[in-house]
Amino acid sequence: MPYKSIREAAEEIHAGLITPAELVLETLARIDEQDSMIQAYVTIMREQALEEAERAEREIRTGLYRGLLHGIPLAIKDIIAVKGVRLTAGSKVLANFTASEDATVVELLRKKGAIILGKTSTFEFAYGPYSPPTCNPWDHTRTTGGSSGGSAAAVVAGMCLGALGSDTGGSIRIPSACCGATGLKPTYGAVSCYGVIPLSWSLDHVGPIGRSAEDCALLFDAIAGYDPRDPNSVSRPPSKTHKTLSARSAPGEASLQGLRLGLPQDAFINPLDPEVRLAWKGAVMVLKEAGAQVHDVELPRATLATYRGVQKPEATLAHIEKGWLTEKLDLYGEPARTRLLEGQEIKAVDYLQAQRQRRTFSSSLRTAMQGLDALVLPTQPIPAVQIAQMGQEITIDGAKENATEAMLRLTMPFNLAGLPAISLPCGFSSGGLPIGLQLVGKPFEEAMILRIAHTYQQMTDWHHREIKAS
Repeated sequence: MPYKSIREAAEEIHAGLITPAELVLETLARIDEQDSMIQAYVTIMREQALEEAERAEREIRTGLYRGLLHGIPLAIKDIIAVKGVRLTAGSKVLANFTASEDATVVELLRKKGAIILGKTSTFEFAYGPYSPPTCNPWDHTRTTGGSSGGSAAAVVAGMCLGALGSDTGGSIRIPSACCGATGLKPTYGAVSCYGVIPLSWSLDHVGPIGRSAEDCALLFDAIAGYDPRDPNSVSRPPSKTHKTLSARSAPGEASLQGLRLGLPQDAFINPLDPEVRLAWKGAVMVLKEAGAQVHDVELPRATLATYRGVQKPEATLAHIEKGWLTEKLDLYGEPARTRLLEGQEIKAVDYLQAQRQRRTFSSSLRTAMQGLDALVLPTQPIPAVQIAQMGQEITIDGAKENATEAMLRLTMPFNLAGLPAISLPCGFSSGGLPIGLQLVGKPFEEAMILRIAHTYQQMTDWHHREIKAS
């Protein structure tokens, strides 16, 4: 059962073939089998999850069916508040902190009847591109990517049916690519960040990770919407992306006929691992077979200097405002402490300059996308690297590059621009590691990139690959 899609599991629950309690017990058994090795979870809410499952069972039996998420076990990244549960953000700073209320996204999932299984690991305060101590389910010596690596690993290892993560520079899409999940970063402001510990308020996004685009659509529809408690939230009509996909699921109706997809030029993409390039080009051929038109497009370049110039001072200010940086400095791990102190050294004029550069880049990117329905590019220039290589110099197709910077290079630009982007598996390396395909859309056009991803997944089976229990 843990490897079924959300829709498949929901249909079996609705038909009475399995109960929410049975599904939760099976998923907990999978956690007991796998998580001592993978270490995706930091907190397992065993008793609460079983109580919620029994409540869901009673509701469904009496006719109160809340929809396709009713009775579905999900995991939540440990920077997102779940009432009455430890919220540590992977840090000793918050080792004994318990959330007093649900984050908006958790509140919305509960209204749909979803069951929260537990909290998943993250780099300390989400301030890094991997998620120690979590191991990649495909190869325990490899990184999961980060900082939502715990959520992606839990999904791929069958230890939940879906999860939530956050994405500031790529932290939903990077682990989805490294682990072989499907992960959606929504448009900035489409999903509330209330109750989520901030990394960088003008770059933070919360979004779903699942086994498929359809799973992501179901989760996105549940959590999207205006929230007056989040000052960056945008008022939009209710999201109905899953209905859009369902309407196109009949044979012959999944066509991408007439859609125009843009392939970024080499200057934006390179350097690129040859196996990643081959998988990317193969995915483009599948999309063309589905009827899409493919066009080369020149995209502006966004620099990591611009990204860091915005992200670092915003992160530092968030921690100063909480009092953590002044009162608990010694409790931070070295990488997070160093980065937060570096943020204090960035001058206001440099922050403003970075924001101006960001605005120029975002405007140029949207201009370049005119006439296109989406961009198609790799999520990562490389498959998942060895954990020991994180932060080290690596070689990509003959070029030297810092591994951390390489992992951010193709995802970070779309955080700066606030555009919706999804990563989905499009192949495996010769070493058996997943390779991610990234689709980027125009503002609030999640339905478009989900449609393209769903069509691709109807024509391929990369997202159906399973990690076997050890």
